[in-house]
Amino acid sequence: MKKILAILALAATTSAFAVDYVSVDVENVLGRDGAGDSTAQYIRAGKEIGGIQFGLQGRTATMKDNSGMLSSVEVTAAKNSINVAGITPFVGVGHDNGFNGGTPYNYGLVGATYGRPIGPGFLLLGAKTRVGTTAATETKQSVAFTTYSIPVAKGVALNLNASRSYQDIKENAYGLGLGFSF
Repeated sequence: MKKILAILALAATTSAFAVDYVSVDVENVLGRDGAGDSTAQYIRAGKEIGGIQFGLQGRTATMKDNSGMLSSVEVTAAKNSINVAGITPFVGVGHDNGFNGGTPYNYGLVGATYGRPIGPGFLLLGAKTRVGTTAATETKQSVAFTTYSIPVAKGVALNLNASRSYQDIKENAYGLGLGFSF
């Protein structure tokens, strides 16, 4: 956890390095198969260094029935020159604080993204899955996600987001946000 907090601190300070983008998004999350509904807030940042695209995502979800909160942090890396037909794989690590800060655990991530300009904006499609964990019982989750970013001003875009989560965590989510590029 201390290492992840150190990475967050570096990402938050421009003296460490300037990010290529930062986005702030809010999503309406609808639980499936008995899972609870929530409102999730995301802060995402990304920076390319030496041909490697680094990503950082912080997520906090508040349950709509006021039963509690979930939060997680993920750090990913992708080598931009490694892609097949525009699909770029990535690897990462995550830290989940557990429900209401209960039993925190770490996990690995693997996934891929595909992006291209379409119309006035940029469409990003992706999928990721958790691999391995430090939890006593592994929480399996795979997520398919998409974002369509529409420029609204120089360096500012409106994000339209949607995702679907599978396996142990079953959710549908959709939302809006703002992205800032530097």
